[in-house]
Amino acid sequence: MVNILLIALGIFLLIRGADRLIEGALGLTRKVGVSELFAGLTVVAFGTSAPELVVTISSSIKGASVGLGNVLGSNVANIGLILGISFLISPTKIQKSTVNIEMPFLLIISVVIFAMIMEGNSVLTRYDGMILITFLLIFMAYLYYMAKNDQQMRKQLVESDEMKKVEKEESWAKIITFSALGLAMLIIGGELTVSNSVIFAKNIGISESLIGVTIVAIGTSLPELVTAIVAAIKHSDDIVMGNIVGSNTFNVAAILGISALINGAKADRPVTFDVSYGLLLALVLLLGTMMKKDRKVGRGLGSILFSLYVIYIIISIRIG
Repeated sequence: MVNILLIALGIFLLIRGADRLIEGALGLTRKVGVSELFAGLTVVAFGTSAPELVVTISSSIKGASVGLGNVLGSNVANIGLILGISFLISPTKIQKSTVNIEMPFLLIISVVIFAMIMEGNSVLTRYDGMILITFLLIFMAYLYYMAKNDQQMRKQLVESDEMKKVEKEESWAKIITFSALGLAMLIIGGELTVSNSVIFAKNIGISESLIGVTIVAIGTSLPELVTAIVAAIKHSDDIVMGNIVGSNTFNVAAILGISALINGAKADRPVTFDVSYGLLLALVLLLGTMMKKDRKVGRGLGSILFSLYVIYIIISIRIG
């Protein structure tokens, strides 16, 4: 019971910490002026992936096995659970660049991580980490190129009366304070979640990787879920898609890449099912979007994604 309460406390701190970090980071983007899609792919996506980063890096340093399963489970939850719910709440208009570049890139790295897992028998080596970091650098270069070519949007944001009002209201002190507070809560929450998840798994005889793809994965995906739901309600479609596509890309390329470089990324059971399912969901998302000429997806695709996630959880529990 104590471990369960500490896991709950850790996840709570992760959620609140991510929320504070995102508020601070978004305050920064509003102050300098960037498009919603760019903010979604960078600040929001990287911010909401911070729990996965902390949990996985901490797990890798300790030599625990929860990290790899956590990332793979979180990526499945991001597409199946979060996008599924978001599409069910409100039809989402997807940008052309997201369909033609960002989602295909996510599919490519999903294929790469699938190949690594299959070849390495659920273990990522430092060499694998170097390859994943290379993909991260490519993605960062694309984001830089995207920002440089988004001058018209940025100009509109900076010159709008609303943007000028926001710039006056938001102070650098508030932005820095929120970011620092969020980071501290993430570190503490990550430590509590990893340590007690491992103890909990050992005490009741459940594999650490199963804890990673269920309890920890869903818990650390809650920041993405809350952000996506709020964005869907507000019809901020670019934030919805940018958040998930960017977050999943960051999870694989950066988090698993860094983890593999530190101490290798491993699992205490085969995770071929998890990585295969993540690849399947990425493919379904891309094909489901491409089938819509107006690139506006809704409850149909949302129902499919959410149903696939429920199936994933059921099978994961049975596999153990």
